Amino acid sequence: MTSSLVRDKQFAGEVEEPSRWERLAIACGIGYGAIFFAGLAFLTFFVVPKFAPIDAPPEQHAAAWAEMGNLSAVASYLLTLQIPFLLLFLGGLYAVLRRAEGGSGALAVSAFGAGVAMAMIWPMGLLVAEIGTGVAVAGGDVVTAVEFDAMAPFSLALSAFPRAVLLFATSLVLLGSGLVGRWVCWLGFALALVSLLGTGMLVDGLVPFPISLLGTMLFVVWVLALSISLFRSAPKAESAR
Repeated sequence: MTSSLVRDKQFAGEVEEPSRWERLAIACGIGYGAIFFAGLAFLTFFVVPKFAPIDAPPEQHAAAWAEMGNLSAVASYLLTLQIPFLLLFLGGLYAVLRRAEGGSGALAVSAFGAGVAMAMIWPMGLLVAEIGTGVAVAGGDVVTAVEFDAMAPFSLALSAFPRAVLLFATSLVLLGSGLVGRWVCWLGFALALVSLLGTGMLVDGLVPFPISLLGTMLFVVWVLALSISLFRSAPKAESAR
């Protein structure tokens, strides 16, 4: 029904054309993915090997944080550096969804709001975790520092709630629009379910963490695919009139 409404408006000459800024905003999804995986690679190769085991005594955690120095802070910075690119991408995505949905654009607004919430929750958790690292290095209570450090994975799980809304709303609007391949939309539906499963961390501790992390990484891949698909379809939309 949505796609037929858009086609009717196209024939009537009422569909607004994508602007240059919208295309640039959509392309920011590629920058978001590149920076995210660069930060993840830095974390994986330079920081994670220095972590103490989860069940290690507090003193061992403190020694590991002291050995890391500023590496953890650099990794956190790289993982938060993607925020501006993601926010710009969300602005471009909102314009695409509003045009494709027609009417009140309720799903477009829901996707945009959910994306903004998701973009900020995990980075805030990373900053809180860095506070814990600072407490431990300064000689403070290590148990408190460990609890602070747990904010990073738990905030990642919390961000999966708005991520599921973003995935579902975007995929539902674009499924019949012809702007992207249908596989992108069906992958979005599947990742929305994976995201919800990852929120089990909030109940069952770190056991579902691999699901949460997998859902996060696949979401970034999905954004890359969506950004490239929408950017390539934009010239067609410009000539639709």
